[in-house]
Amino acid sequence: MRKINPFRPGSPVVPGMFVGRINEIERIEDSLFQTKADRSSHFMITGERGIGKTSLLLYLNYIASKEIAVEGNWLNFLVVNLDISTNTTQLVLMERIKLALDKKLAKEERVRASLKTLWQVFKRIEIADSRIRDESSGTDHEVLLDRFAYALADVAKRTCGKHDSASILDATYDGILILLDEADNSPKELQLGSFLKLLLERIQRQGCNRVMVGLAGLPELRDVLRKSHESSLRLFDDITVGRLNENEVLEVIQRCLEKAKEVNGYETTMEDGAKNILFALSEGYPHFIQQFGYSAFDYDEDGNIDVNDVRKGAFSPGGALEQIGNHYYRSNFYNKIQKDSYRQVLRIMADKLDGWVTLAEIKKRFKGGSTTLTNAIRALRERHIIISKEGVRGVYRLQHKGFAVWIKQYTEKP
Repeated sequence: MRKINPFRPGSPVVPGMFVGRINEIERIEDSLFQTKADRSSHFMITGERGIGKTSLLLYLNYIASKEIAVEGNWLNFLVVNLDISTNTTQLVLMERIKLALDKKLAKEERVRASLKTLWQVFKRIEIADSRIRDESSGTDHEVLLDRFAYALADVAKRTCGKHDSASILDATYDGILILLDEADNSPKELQLGSFLKLLLERIQRQGCNRVMVGLAGLPELRDVLRKSHESSLRLFDDITVGRLNENEVLEVIQRCLEKAKEVNGYETTMEDGAKNILFALSEGYPHFIQQFGYSAFDYDEDGNIDVNDVRKGAFSPGGALEQIGNHYYRSNFYNKIQKDSYRQVLRIMADKLDGWVTLAEIKKRFKGGSTTLTNAIRALRERHIIISKEGVRGVYRLQHKGFAVWIKQYTEKP
């Protein structure tokens, strides 16, 4: 009999299945209320891949857009939810923000008509105009940024705040929230930190404090912003997202099992031993919980997920570990480093899983010269494949136990 699998490794976690992140959510809720009170506040969410940044943004989207109450209070922001790619330019980002706002506001004919006047100043942006498309034309981009800031401030003034004659809507909004996911992908040409700093400053100079920006990305996002504009980091409340604890992981599993009962019409149980192994394998990463859980649920045939179901789901060909390896580890092992001598270091470190390894320990087993080893360690650190122990020289570790297991399972003889 076919069954619906409640675990969703390839999708953001929907609000009804969302667990944890209480402190992070409370900090961002405070930023939303500050912006609603005409004191714009911005935030930046950083964390490793698979840690749940996109799911957190989705949950915040529901909070900000009057879908989930905050201590009995409802927030009603105009939410623009976008992601950034390596091809995103300033012009493309401005145009996408404009299009998203148009889609949100143009549900009624009278609003659509008003928007035409709101974006009048933006009409001069001609994508086909070679002067604007020429990235070397700094003057054009300065003028373009000014025009966009004026237009965005005008939209915020007319749609947010108290009811007045300038409002074009019966129900006004608390503010405009612009969410930019995968912001660490920002190309050098985008100059994200400089762009946002100048844009937000110009909006404020128009007397508008209802535009709020939230970023999400890998820890490298801080360097992306800093290289673009040193002081741009000060714009954002820096929120680091960590791993879920054991109780939170068990709550995720329980909610998924409850969902399975709802959609399949019968109960699926999981033994405590299976839950413990699932927690250990996932290491507290939400995506890993979903992937290992999905495979274990798939292997179960009697409605009771036991230790063998989890192990088979994790380590069988095409199982969870192989799937996670293809999505998270393979590029680090094969694409980001091109020398076997560098991979040799990773294989040596994998014997300690994600435990700390000294340079002396690596040197004893490394088959190569000291210069080659030094270069390997430097390259692996710069590419964020290994982590240095803070405050201690010559001590390193892999980020995940799973990476170590994958190395031994799929790059050597198991």
